Amino acid sequence: MRLMLVLEYDGTDFSGWQRQKDRRTVQGVVEAALERVLGRRIAVTGSGRTDAGVHAEAQVAHLDLAEAETGRVESGLRGLLPPDVALLSLEPAPPGFSARFSAVRRAYEYRIIREKHPLRSRYAWVCPWRQLDTARMAGAASLSLGRAGWRGFSREGSSNRTWVSEVVSASVGETPSGWTFGIEADRFLRGMVRLWAGTLVEIGRGRLEPGVVRTILETGDRGLAGPSLPACGLTLVRVEY
Repeated sequence: MRLMLVLEYDGTDFSGWQRQKDRRTVQGVVEAALERVLGRRIAVTGSGRTDAGVHAEAQVAHLDLAEAETGRVESGLRGLLPPDVALLSLEPAPPGFSARFSAVRRAYEYRIIREKHPLRSRYAWVCPWRQLDTARMAGAASLSLGRAGWRGFSREGSSNRTWVSEVVSASVGETPSGWTFGIEADRFLRGMVRLWAGTLVEIGRGRLEPGVVRTILETGDRGLAGPSLPACGLTLVRVEY
């Protein structure tokens, strides 16, 4: 039977989600824990890959087991996962479910703080500039909405068959401690959110105009975008099916 898992993890000490030889990854430690519980290797499929250092509040994955093994897996997995990974839920998946291909939307947040805080700095980027123009950044974020090509916001060397994503929400929120950029889309390209966030920061600094977001989407010109911000600020917050 197929089971759906929801996992939370601190990505700081991981080389991303995807299993890699001789590197610590989230998929790797989950599969290693399952092997200890069941005495055999079990493949775990995630909703998508998160890069090195990226966190997840609710990463969804699936695995296939014999029905008699499910109870043993739930209790054993919770106890064997390392401190930086938690199993939030484990339940039977709907018929035909795929954690990756059944997903219709994913939501990410990029978090920025104005000052160094030891209890927050693993999960947010400390911005060197204490003041950013929130209204300019919010206006630029709204220009991201809709269906468009995101090649100009994708990491160099990516080999996608298509660069098109449909963004259904994009926001910038400010609090006394900093900013949160939120974006939800049907698919994400490698490096997309961190490049988008870096561009918004340059707009907030006044170094780029808000309209550059539309120009990048229309032209695919990566050279017009801002820098890619550090992975520590990025969190996968939700996967919808």
